Amino acid sequence: MESLGSAKNKKIAANTAYTIGGALVLNGVLQLLVYPRLAASLGARRNGTVLYIMALVNIMGPSVGQALNNSRLILRRDMPVVNGDYNLAVLIYTALGTAGAFLFTGITSPGTFGTAAGAVLTAALILFTVFRYYGDVEYRLSLDYRRYFIYYVLCSAGYAGGFVLYLVSGKWMAVFLAGEILALCYVAATGTIFRNFFARSECFGPVMKKGGLLVLSYFVTNLTLNIDRLYLNNTLGGEAVTVYYVVSLIGKTLVLFIAPINTVVISYLTRENARLDRRRFIRFSAVGVFAAAVFFVLTRIATPIFIRIFYPALADQSGPLVTVVSISQILAMLSAYLFIIALTFTGERWQLALQTLHLGVLVLLITLMTPGGGLYGFSTAVLLANLIRVLLVLILGIWKGGSPCRAEK
Repeated sequence: MESLGSAKNKKIAANTAYTIGGALVLNGVLQLLVYPRLAASLGARRNGTVLYIMALVNIMGPSVGQALNNSRLILRRDMPVVNGDYNLAVLIYTALGTAGAFLFTGITSPGTFGTAAGAVLTAALILFTVFRYYGDVEYRLSLDYRRYFIYYVLCSAGYAGGFVLYLVSGKWMAVFLAGEILALCYVAATGTIFRNFFARSECFGPVMKKGGLLVLSYFVTNLTLNIDRLYLNNTLGGEAVTVYYVVSLIGKTLVLFIAPINTVVISYLTRENARLDRRRFIRFSAVGVFAAAVFFVLTRIATPIFIRIFYPALADQSGPLVTVVSISQILAMLSAYLFIIALTFTGERWQLALQTLHLGVLVLLITLMTPGGGLYGFSTAVLLANLIRVLLVLILGIWKGGSPCRAEK
């Protein structure tokens, strides 16, 4: 029995390593190769437009693809869902989201896509990215995390190869399209989720309804994460988008560590229906605050070095923002950690409610503080909004502490 437990633990550890490894490879290629080289090639202003379009992609990709990915993992326990239920749901929600994104861009930032061909390529990139986020459900369903890792390695290799296509064609979207398409070809060749692509079952209605609620929750989260690119592009211009993106990059990358940490936290807190009282919540929170302080010091040291190596042309402009933006990103990471602790004994509705409130506070503050303060005012507004979010989660945890822990549904 002990050996079986040991083998299971080793498998869990290996799967976790594959998951983290895939994320690190993908983001390493993007942040150390693709984005710095594009910025150097295009210049700060044109690169700001690239970051704006990729913000639309990065909102839609996980909001639809990852949401329906997780939805399928959950619903398969209770419903005999088939491939077409989710493939059609992905297509429908992607079409609706893309239409909304194009309408928003047409009103607030006309001319962003340049030509009709640029708009078509953007729509194609959104579609392929959404399906790539959904596609790894193939390996999550079968617990084949070795292929999950290969899936993301191939996506990363596609980005690297796509950069060569960009140098030849001059079309920067070739970088990202190559990665998404290569990953999807792999899952189509090794998996089954795209077979009988349009075949629906009686579960299609519940999939649309339940999946739609999750899509909405993810949309609020990802809109908040990418609002800097959307707002700054429409107010201070593309160069401001690039500067803020570069300064915030190290802090945002730390979010990669939150998912595996949250997995461990959930496993511990939901074991045998354990109870989390206020004292233990405060203890977990204190650990998070201490870790956040350490990460802030590391981020504050690493960010200027990173900028001088990969974005030397932006070093002088970004210098005054480093401290404020680093604190802001660390607070965002801390709130994500605290959220998962609080949600183990509250309810999912609190997640959507607090995320929506945070988005509203963020929009209000940046609208008030950016016109007079410029990029520094914007950065300070984001910091204040993230601080308020941390305080709200702490209040929620202390208020609700003592309820039985449970896993999220």
